[in-house]
Amino acid sequence: MPSPLYDVVLTGEIAAGFDRQAVIDTLSRLFHRDAGHIATLMRRGAQTIKRNVNAQTGRQYLQTLAKAGAVGSLTAVKTVREAKPSGASGPRSELRVLSPPSRPADVNFAPIQANRISRAAEGIDLNRIDTPPLKFGDIALLAAYEDPEAETICLLVFRQGQKRPYGCEANRIVFTDFPGTKATGALESLRLFMQFVGQQHPALYVDRPTAHFLGGRPPAILDIDLVKYTTTLGDALLSVPGASPD
Repeated sequence: MPSPLYDVVLTGEIAAGFDRQAVIDTLSRLFHRDAGHIATLMRRGAQTIKRNVNAQTGRQYLQTLAKAGAVGSLTAVKTVREAKPSGASGPRSELRVLSPPSRPADVNFAPIQANRISRAAEGIDLNRIDTPPLKFGDIALLAAYEDPEAETICLLVFRQGQKRPYGCEANRIVFTDFPGTKATGALESLRLFMQFVGQQHPALYVDRPTAHFLGGRPPAILDIDLVKYTTTLGDALLSVPGASPD
């Protein structure tokens, strides 16, 4: 049986006897992030800052946070079964998850901004004059993440045969165009939208953080350069039959 994994959560609370700004400055140095980014995380309350670590590593993170004056906690990770890239397609009984190692940023995988996402015949329209609508079967991978600096939830759409994915903010998706995806908030609507696309295209892939999001957890906070993230996912698709970028 594999060892249990945990997420390290920054609660947003300051330990007694510490100055809030001093804590933010210390965390900024420790994690090599802008102080404004750390301040945003602290204002939002409980935020995951490290995912899928073992108990020992998790405790080390908590000790580091405690020394800095920040309060942290560990949350047990619910296991998500991963599909092998070469797995046969079929009924969507489980998520098809890619969990690739990080790759250096490559501008050939830099995202293209979609103006908005609306319904098209048998697919989605990215509303770009230079891009025809995508059929559901043309979509290789979907990924959702939170951009803390812009304070937005974003979606990445990787197309088969193309290295550069399309990026779109969740509030620019016309959820009413897609049956059963309009909810009270953009977050739940995005989750329903992605599940809807998966129902139309059972061979669709997601990355591990997105799989957790579809399972009901908050979207992952993007803690690396966006192009590095899209390069990592796009490069992983090279090993997926039928989904390899040119």
